[in-house]
Amino acid sequence: MDEATEQEKMQVAEILRRVAQARGVDQQQARDLLHKYVCGGKCDWYRTKSQAAGFDKDDLTDEDRLAIKSVIEKVLAGCSDDEVWYIVHGVLCPGHPRRRPRRATGT
Repeated sequence: MDEATEQEKMQVAEILRRVAQARGVDQQQARDLLHKYVCGGKCDWYRTKSQAAGFDKDDLTDEDRLAIKSVIEKVLAGCSDDEVWYIVHGVLCPGHPRRRPRRATGT
């Protein structure tokens, strides 16, 4: 299993800090927003247990999505969507398997 690196943990912590500030919420709410934005529908926990936990990615507002996207683009500049998912999932969902994305090759 591929564990999150210290750099990835710091990047996600910065994303959470900025999302909390941008949306006027606490760290746990920012974590939930980020998880819904990035992992919702992709990770096994979401597919199997989110409904029972009352965790619904569809309750994100357009403003939430835009704010999170903007923060991610600043903190993880140059990362593909798959790389963003890989980094964030590794921090927010420790112990759940994640597959390292392939790097796009330049032409």
